[in-house]
Amino acid sequence: MSPRQEPSGRARGWVLVLVLLLVLGAGGFFLGRSAPDVPPPPQVAAPVAPAPAPAPVVEVAPRARVVDVVGAVERTRGEAWMELRVGDSLAPDEAVRTGPGARVDLQVGDEASRLSIPERSEVRVGELTRDVHSLSLERGRIDVDYGESQARVLRVRSQGGTVAETRAARFTMLRRGTLVAVVTRGGAVDLSSAGARIQVGAGQQGIVFDGARPVGPEPIPLDVLLKVARAPTANTLCLSLSGKVRVGTEVWVEDEPAEVSEDGSFRADVPQAPGRSRVKVFAREPGGATREVSLTCRFRPTAGPPPSESVKFHWNEAP
Repeated sequence: MSPRQEPSGRARGWVLVLVLLLVLGAGGFFLGRSAPDVPPPPQVAAPVAPAPAPAPVVEVAPRARVVDVVGAVERTRGEAWMELRVGDSLAPDEAVRTGPGARVDLQVGDEASRLSIPERSEVRVGELTRDVHSLSLERGRIDVDYGESQARVLRVRSQGGTVAETRAARFTMLRRGTLVAVVTRGGAVDLSSAGARIQVGAGQQGIVFDGARPVGPEPIPLDVLLKVARAPTANTLCLSLSGKVRVGTEVWVEDEPAEVSEDGSFRADVPQAPGRSRVKVFAREPGGATREVSLTCRFRPTAGPPPSESVKFHWNEAP
């Protein structure tokens, strides 16, 4: 038997190298398996500026805007009166008044509502909000064409706590002395006074005397009642007259308002004036119908000296 050959030194070296490589590879494999996964560093987002806050909505209070002016019309701020022009606006607690033959038209809130104030009238603006439009009729009359819009309401106050209220109507409100009248041409108006309320519908009128309970509603008269009687006149008068109209009717004698009592009677004395030979009497129902009459002046003969008498004297005759 031949003796076993021992490996050479070179061969043993290669074997050691190979074993070392296998050990290193296995170690790397196990080290890679056991090492935890390291997450990537978080990305930091760039700061975003906050959006600007929306501007607060400022609700503009409605105003009474002037859309037409005829003749002498004034407004007041405090105690001073000044001229009113188209385009002006009236704020709460401001008043407007019209002279003879004048008129002003106001627009409240929107184009659906218009108020017309004829001659010799005064109206004060009250509360004006999105829900309530409030006015005060100090004297004269106001013609209203009020359009419905959402839940708003119009209130027109007058003498003695009388209130006319509507959401949509065409009506006239009149104030003369202690009398307040409401005449409705379209829609409906609630007229209240002294704790009582009536509804004045289209074609009707309601009346309040001196803050008492409302009277009516009654149909609007189709004609104008105007009865005038002439009375004996003094030497300084052109005419002395008395008359009768329906309750709520306005009367002017020679363009001056006459006081009409609660039963519709009135009196007026018209003085003599250069060139005056006739007297004009004008009447207007609350609904707007008018009538006019012209009366001739009646002059009483002026008392003069007694008529003279002729006397003959005969000087040669004995007495």
